[in-house]
Amino acid sequence: MDHPALNQFSSRVRWMPFFVAPAFIVLVMLGIWQLDRLSSKLELLSEIHTRLSLPPVTLDECVNVDGSTTDLCHHRKVVATGELLSGNTLSLLAKTYKKRAGAHILVPLMVEKEVFVLVNLGWVPQDYSLSDFSNYGTATISGVVRIPIKQGWFTPDNDPMENEWYWIDLTEISTAIGVELLPIIIEAQIGPDPYALPIGGQTRVEFPNDHMQYAITWFGLALVLLIGFSLYFRQYLKTRRGQVP
Repeated sequence: MDHPALNQFSSRVRWMPFFVAPAFIVLVMLGIWQLDRLSSKLELLSEIHTRLSLPPVTLDECVNVDGSTTDLCHHRKVVATGELLSGNTLSLLAKTYKKRAGAHILVPLMVEKEVFVLVNLGWVPQDYSLSDFSNYGTATISGVVRIPIKQGWFTPDNDPMENEWYWIDLTEISTAIGVELLPIIIEAQIGPDPYALPIGGQTRVEFPNDHMQYAITWFGLALVLLIGFSLYFRQYLKTRRGQVP
């Protein structure tokens, strides 16, 4: 007859696979999912760098007749000439540059009569006043076409009444400044003087890419679970051999 302790041990071993196997499968699938995301992220970065290496496009190539955007223009270089409407300058808050707090200067550029595109001229320090912005009149902007991203989970809401902007909502900005903007923005490249404000070249083409670390973590947990169960089962077999004649 088996010892009571052995019976209890045996009962645990009998039920453990029903919990260990699903947990092991889930951990492995999470690791595979992270590898898939890593592949997609690397493919996206490669595509963006390829687009940035292509010759500049025109705004007409980026906006369809119906006003919709052309996806192929996203992250393409562009050169646009028009009149900067400095009286409609806005600050995009909570932006950093070389670990310094500040904002981005947003100004509409009239490229044709009744045709306006929002330009991100670059970063300014936190104590910068919009009244210090002196660029106005005709200007040629060399930059990168971007389609504004949606509001993030932790991004505050815009407050047009207080002129506080945390993300680019073109519909809301159009209403605030009284002109209808094209559905794209231009992020200006850095100028000949890298220290002149606003500091251009704020286009970010690198994204957080920790998927390999996450994948290793999930696979590691799966391995630890498998080894732990194997050692437990091995101990059970030793105990059984010692208890059963």
